[in-house]
Amino acid sequence: MRELYVRTPVSQAEQREIDEEMALLGIKASTPSEQQIEFWDEHQIAVVWWLQVQDLMRYSYGPGIAVCNGLDVLAVKADSELSGTEYSKQDYQKLRLIAHTVTTIFNDRAG
Repeated sequence: MRELYVRTPVSQAEQREIDEEMALLGIKASTPSEQQIEFWDEHQIAVVWWLQVQDLMRYSYGPGIAVCNGLDVLAVKADSELSGTEYSKQDYQKLRLIAHTVTTIFNDRAG
């Protein structure tokens, strides 16, 4: 899942711009790997669900910093109810694990 949040810049100029922005935030750049990501079929529902609700993460902002507070579970619940989609408890736990991992990665890079 971590590899999904790393993308290769389009040009060298874009890479320089990204590196400068990351340096201002105190984040060290890392080289993305070319490793392919494989998901087991039993995780497909949770991964697709994550891709649908990843914009429902909560953030706190301060002077020059953003902190990820994790997934807004009430917003996820409302989204699920309004879309008429039902998920199992196991898929919900997998979604929470994905969100926790993304939160940890974001906050580690930011701080």
